[in-house]
Amino acid sequence: MFDALATDQGFSRYVTAIERYAVLDRDRELALSRAFRDGDKASGDLLVCCNLRYVVKIAQGYRGYGFRINELVAEGNLGLLQAVRRFEPERGLRFMTYASYWVRAHVLSYILKHWSLVGVGTGPMQSKLFFRLHREKAKLAARLGPGENLTARLAETFQTSEDRIRSMEQRIDGRDLSLDAKAFRDGTSTIMDTLADGQTDQEHSLLAGEVEGLVQERVEDALTRLDAREQVIVHHRLIGGERQTLSEIGKQLGLSRERVRQLEQRVKTKLRRSLADLAPEGGVAEAA
Repeated sequence: MFDALATDQGFSRYVTAIERYAVLDRDRELALSRAFRDGDKASGDLLVCCNLRYVVKIAQGYRGYGFRINELVAEGNLGLLQAVRRFEPERGLRFMTYASYWVRAHVLSYILKHWSLVGVGTGPMQSKLFFRLHREKAKLAARLGPGENLTARLAETFQTSEDRIRSMEQRIDGRDLSLDAKAFRDGTSTIMDTLADGQTDQEHSLLAGEVEGLVQERVEDALTRLDAREQVIVHHRLIGGERQTLSEIGKQLGLSRERVRQLEQRVKTKLRRSLADLAPEGGVAEAA
């Protein structure tokens, strides 16, 4: 099944090994989940092993970003382990419907952190911009034609500033360059020699880092307290790559398009409330 993904012998052996585990039906995976919650570690291990194949499938969808498939799978497996610990079988969801959120979250986080030595930032907005910006820009360019201010239109689409759009475009299109490289073809000056001393305020940088970490913790905690329908909406509307429409999610959940929209607004409200006390100092209101 995954022969095309086997980039080396080690990964090929790994794929062969995980395909030996049977695909679980709903009753079996729920039984394993309940047993694991009652303290049976072996049941949790088996639940993980039987779903490793799906992590490979999810990771395959992000190979276009230039990372080795085994690196993406390793990160996805960490998300799968976290999903097993957090899964609540009484909610009635299939395990991978829930777990795919955690798998994708870990894979996306890995890509964002390792795209460049300086990173592209974290958080829902940065993730959305990184993974959707070029696709949305291509759609607008095809529809509007030359001469249109695409940056302004993109800012409206993503509900952010034009400066943030331009900054993300530079991060996505740019490539890392050594500061020891020559600044000019003729001469001995390096890029390092041309950099201005910005006199970074270390206290401000430390505070910003602490706030960012706290925001991430708050969001992760808020996501675990969402009900089954809200989890599906978060996974297919707010986080990840290709988004589903309200109608598509409505068909999946047996709800009207308007009801799905209301649930989506409720999810956003919950996330905003979890970050409300950080907004004045950290400027994190947009993260929800």
